[in-house]
Amino acid sequence: MIDYRELKKANGFNFFEARRMDEHGYIAVNWIGLQSLETIVMGGNLVLSMLRERPCQGILNSNRELIGPWDVAVNWLVFRWSPQAKALGVKHYAHVLSPGIYGQRSYELFSNTVTGEFKLKSFEDEERAGEWLQRMAL
Repeated sequence: MIDYRELKKANGFNFFEARRMDEHGYIAVNWIGLQSLETIVMGGNLVLSMLRERPCQGILNSNRELIGPWDVAVNWLVFRWSPQAKALGVKHYAHVLSPGIYGQRSYELFSNTVTGEFKLKSFEDEERAGEWLQRMAL
């Protein structure tokens, strides 16, 4: 059972954290620093493995510590990750926006491209995102 997991770049710095929030029924994800297609695929696949182990209906995806864009991975997220996450039970996806415009634009591209996989909503902070996911689970 995976309760907490982090991924590090070759330089030893964390770029991804995932924590299963059993008491609230979702997995909380935190992206840190600059991301590439490779790091996003690694983090996304880790979330999928957590869902395979123990499905849940919600993902809280935080970009508060993200730097720069991640639009390089939108196609992978939309056409590979999202259908698998839906098949593993994800129904609600709360996205906490990056403070930077490039991360926000990447989210806009993602949200306009992914359709019908799950209910998607953006937030300014993790607290409101978590509250929304808890309401959706009722």
